[in-house]
Amino acid sequence: REYSFCNAINLTKGESMPTLKKLTLFFMFVGIFVYAGSLSTALAGQSPAEVIGKAGALMKSGDYDQAEEQLQRALKARPKDESLWEANNTISGRGYVAGWAADDFRWAPMKAKKFVTDVVLKKKIALVDVRSPLETAVWYPKSKLFDTFLIPLPTVPSRLYKIHPERYDEVIFICPTGTRAASASLMAAMMGYKNVYFFKGGYKVLTGLTGGIYRKTEKRLLAEGKIKEPTLPR
Repeated sequence: REYSFCNAINLTKGESMPTLKKLTLFFMFVGIFVYAGSLSTALAGQSPAEVIGKAGALMKSGDYDQAEEQLQRALKARPKDESLWEANNTISGRGYVAGWAADDFRWAPMKAKKFVTDVVLKKKIALVDVRSPLETAVWYPKSKLFDTFLIPLPTVPSRLYKIHPERYDEVIFICPTGTRAASASLMAAMMGYKNVYFFKGGYKVLTGLTGGIYRKTEKRLLAEGKIKEPTLPR
């Protein structure tokens, strides 16, 4: 099984501050709007491939708004379709950053074990939870592996400064489904943060890793002498 992350790279290149403000507001709106399920009714009788094809044609013709609208309608009917989510993320980014930036915005699948050994155990990570304070009463990540921050999505533009980029190798955003985290990662990239990721599958991916793969990997690394002491909380 693969756990996917998205690395948003240099989305600010060549953009003016007014444009960036519009981008930030747009992605904040899309993240909250999609997550809440307040989308228009789905396009009836069309497969995801057909919807994506038509949206792609609209994008090539320069009609980004219409392409985005069609994908959002389809997503309401098929909220778990990964191909629609990927197309939505790519097309929305391409439409609002004048075409070029989406070429640097790609899904980067990484196997869970590789993520643990190459990222978690070797790098300094800031884990940013973008849920509301009420949601965190249900589950909140606590681990020696990460420095954890609670910054609800609407406050990201004004509060992300608390995370000093020079202190961390990676900044990873989480939320229940990955939608708000995706929006937050785009905002962070536009604000100049590098190596920004989000859990494509939401925070359930993290809890699953913590409960199983992390501990198995940690046990093996301890036995091999690659780490000297446990890193996970007991």
